[in-house]
Amino acid sequence: MYRPGRNAITYVIAAVLIVFIFFMVKGCGKSGEKTYHFDKVTQGDVKKTIAVTGDISISDPVTVFSKISGIVIKKHIDYNQKVSKGQILMEIDSSAIDQRIQRMSGQLESARLELMSAKSDLEGKEILLKDNLISRRAFEQSEIHYRRVSINYNQIKSDYNLLRKDREDAKVYSPSSGIVINIHRDVDSSVGVNTPLVLLAKNLKEMILTISVDESDIGHIKEGQKVVFSVSAFPEKKFHGSINQIYMNPISSGGIVKYQSIVICDNEELLLKPGMTATATVVIDEKENVVRVLNQAFMITPDDEKVPEAGKRIVWVKSGPVGKPYKAAEVKTGLAGDLYTEIVSGVKEGEEVLIRIREK
Repeated sequence: MYRPGRNAITYVIAAVLIVFIFFMVKGCGKSGEKTYHFDKVTQGDVKKTIAVTGDISISDPVTVFSKISGIVIKKHIDYNQKVSKGQILMEIDSSAIDQRIQRMSGQLESARLELMSAKSDLEGKEILLKDNLISRRAFEQSEIHYRRVSINYNQIKSDYNLLRKDREDAKVYSPSSGIVINIHRDVDSSVGVNTPLVLLAKNLKEMILTISVDESDIGHIKEGQKVVFSVSAFPEKKFHGSINQIYMNPISSGGIVKYQSIVICDNEELLLKPGMTATATVVIDEKENVVRVLNQAFMITPDDEKVPEAGKRIVWVKSGPVGKPYKAAEVKTGLAGDLYTEIVSGVKEGEEVLIRIREK
């Protein structure tokens, strides 16, 4: 009985392995099967937006300034306090003004008596002149003296009234109703004329968002455009506003030119605070309830198809001819948004278009 030798068995095993590896390599060398992903043509909104950042500030702030120089001796308010128009906010030391008023009061009385005497003298000489008992020159000298005394009296009276006004200004009153946002000077602080004392917000239910727009996008920004933004304190909440003003003054930083725009924001819930940083999107164009497809539908062309000619917009609709899961459809488009593109004609709502091809 024949028994194969050890070498023969080795050759057989080697041959089997070679055949196995051949078919494995052949199988791996084939291109994998492709899967085609489609998405339905839907009806909905198409939005085109610009991403920007900005800072929250007070709408219509009111800064109360000192009208005199001195030392703050009393403070009647605190932070976040609501104040009414005419309510006293601070008091500035007026003792030096009081002393000057007292001295000026004596000067004013002396000037008043001198004026009365000059007036009486003038009236008497006027009578004498009519009776030709004095010369015209004597009357005119009396008249000149009266005018000089009158000017002196009016000047002293004016200075006296200014001192009294300064004493009134030693008490600082609120020019409007609002909320105290900042107190610039505390008790015992020295202040001068036009020194900021208090910052008021007339209404915190309306805030301002100042956004910075890149020079490449500023041409799309217009007054009245809607703005949606969020702040880090409330990351899940969306706040809304609209562009109220566009500044034409450029701001250059690090070689980048930007322009600022003012957004009026609703803060009915009083969640927004001055100084917060916001991440926002400006809706520069929007279409509602239009036929639309995902933008990916225009970013893909199957390998065995020709690239669309320039100016033509092609999508690949599901259920093509035999052997292909798609067919080309030329469409007319409208607004190209961030996620969707408006379809004017070419495909209908409910049809499915190719958006992705993957190999298994």
